[in-house]
Amino acid sequence: MDTGEPRRIGPYEVLGRLGAGGQGTVYLARGETGRVAIKLIHAQGAADPRARRRFADEVAIASRVPRAYTAMIIDAAIDRDQPYIVSEYVEGPSLQKLVETQGPMSGAALERLATYTATALAAIHGVGVIHRDLKPANVIIGPDGPRVVDFGVARALEATATLSAHVGTPGYLAPEQVEGEDAEVGPPADVHAWAATVYFAATGKVPFAGNNVAVILNRVLTETPDVRVISGPLRALVADCLAKDPSRRPTTMELLGRLVGHQSESSQTTVPRTRILSVTLGMLKETTTLGSGHAADIVIRGEGIAPAHATVRKVSAGYRLHDHSGGLGTYIDGRPVLYATLRPGDRFTIGKVLLRLSEAGELERVRLGRMSAGRWWLLLLLVAAVALATIVVVAG
Repeated sequence: MDTGEPRRIGPYEVLGRLGAGGQGTVYLARGETGRVAIKLIHAQGAADPRARRRFADEVAIASRVPRAYTAMIIDAAIDRDQPYIVSEYVEGPSLQKLVETQGPMSGAALERLATYTATALAAIHGVGVIHRDLKPANVIIGPDGPRVVDFGVARALEATATLSAHVGTPGYLAPEQVEGEDAEVGPPADVHAWAATVYFAATGKVPFAGNNVAVILNRVLTETPDVRVISGPLRALVADCLAKDPSRRPTTMELLGRLVGHQSESSQTTVPRTRILSVTLGMLKETTTLGSGHAADIVIRGEGIAPAHATVRKVSAGYRLHDHSGGLGTYIDGRPVLYATLRPGDRFTIGKVLLRLSEAGELERVRLGRMSAGRWWLLLLLVAAVALATIVVVAG
């Protein structure tokens, strides 16, 4: 590690520098729970107690985002000149570096990237957080797939009053982020940034480029990238998400629904390195291992425009259910879910199939209304007896 770099940040031992940007420097560190990523913030305005409180509130909200293709926020500190935010460490290159070294993505790889990052946005927006700085550098290609990082950081830093008017990276900003402080910035800005990120992944080019910030921002407001290089239905979706008017862009859930529909003919590509199992499922430990746990991938065909598709994964806290049908294919107690934590004994419905997680960690199909032959005979005898009694009373 270079001299002058910190050896410790709070209770964390610094192992090395991961990168640096306009918001701060990111370090690889080690704490009680293992390796983590720490963003040491450049902003000095957090010395103001009110700014510190707003910073803490925004980080607390962002820390509620679940691990749905995101790197979860673990810790933060505001009681220092340079605040810091601690998140899960995801080992792997950023999408920026991957495309720069290996070239643009296409086909199933591009569709998976689009689906996973859109799912991450749905998880982030689900707790009321707006990313505001989604870009290729903030998508890490980890061993278990793409992960979105740095969500909520831009909003937290806005609380410090030392930032410029534009929070985010110029080439990936939405028009409403450029138009001024009075413009409303919400989930549509992230949808625009998602499309710009997918555009970069498919072309290797920044969607709005220029030799200075003024030129870039003018292009954000007035120009539209040529999406013809992107093949298939993904082209039209990216074009819709790059609309200048936020109200004309798809919502996050509409985005997910359209992505799942596009992949209906090849549902096995929606989750990489996972074995598609039949409806009668075996032990989770007998399925393909992904990341830190075991996963069973469930696909029930014939449900709407795409198969109902969900994954159950073994995690440290138990079992994690993740719906890949845009929250439209998996239900618990009659309510659609995008992700949920399962406990042994819990039941959930995917498509029209009822499944149960057993105490032994098995996924079982619950079959209702089946009786043994002996019980059928007893039921028939009971019906016959009731019928005979009715006849006697009527004839009597």
